[in-house]
Amino acid sequence: MGVPAMTRLARVATTSVLAAIAILLVGAGAALAIGDYTLPYYSPGVTLSYGVDRDPRPGVQLDWTGHTWNDGTPHWGRVYDNHTGADYPMALRTQLAAAKGGIVVDLEGGFGTQEFGEFGNFVQVRHADGRHTLYYHLASAVDGGIVVAVNQAVSAGQWLGLSGCSGICNGPHLHFELLVEQGQNLVWVDPLPARLYTTWPPRVPFLASYVRESNPGTEVIQRGRTITHWVEFRNVGGRTWRSAGYPGRIALGTWNPAKHASRFRASDWPSSWLATPVDHAAVSPNGTGRFTFGLRGAASPGSYRETFNLISEGLRWFDHGHLGGYYIPIVVTNLTE
Repeated sequence: MGVPAMTRLARVATTSVLAAIAILLVGAGAALAIGDYTLPYYSPGVTLSYGVDRDPRPGVQLDWTGHTWNDGTPHWGRVYDNHTGADYPMALRTQLAAAKGGIVVDLEGGFGTQEFGEFGNFVQVRHADGRHTLYYHLASAVDGGIVVAVNQAVSAGQWLGLSGCSGICNGPHLHFELLVEQGQNLVWVDPLPARLYTTWPPRVPFLASYVRESNPGTEVIQRGRTITHWVEFRNVGGRTWRSAGYPGRIALGTWNPAKHASRFRASDWPSSWLATPVDHAAVSPNGTGRFTFGLRGAASPGSYRETFNLISEGLRWFDHGHLGGYYIPIVVTNLTE
């Protein structure tokens, strides 16, 4: 079995690094640039249980809000003494995502999914900016807890593995850590006051909310004819939507089941299941993206319903529940208008 990443490259917290973080916190307003990391999971219902303790002194805790606690008591949602990462409670075997694109440089999957001990399962990714992200307490490799390999390139938002409770763990959660290279050492950094997330507050990579559409009622289509339909969604996730590039371009595809061949496919559809990529070259977080596509009347008259979902192609489908179960009621008729 390999030795966890924290011993392969020693992790230290230096006075200079702590001072730099304190400066960042003081100026944590419009002057701070926001980086391009996202939260390392997909469910927006996950919350922070404990953040980084940015004061190395025993019994003194400096949490991500800038509040100092002069005790050794854990403070739920804020910090516990000498904690070097962010803890996110979640059910066993919850899918985890790369917070930023990079290269997998280390991993361990040989411990049991809920095996308590000094070490545990993890994935470590190095990013082009010299930072590393560590995803710790993962499920066992034999349980599907690791779905990447060392030296593999991963895209931002890509599925890395499954959560567990391996190592020093008192309940299923993800320990997420951000580290910076200093010589042969890795020094922890708190991503919250440093504003390294794509959005503030930080968000999961892929999430959308319904805005409006060209016809929110029933589309009536003459058999064999094509109409144009559009729908708009707000980007409430942490990654910019793009209409080109693979993996990752955002598109509207058939759902329930995913990627089924649609009887309403029109000539402008890229494939039998893919209605259209997002109309705009880029849609930033908080922006609204429109998806325009044709619907062709099916061969047989009748009442139908076609269900759709958003997908970051090659990476992940969006949470369909947060789209309101998006579908279009369709009536195909032999009658002309």
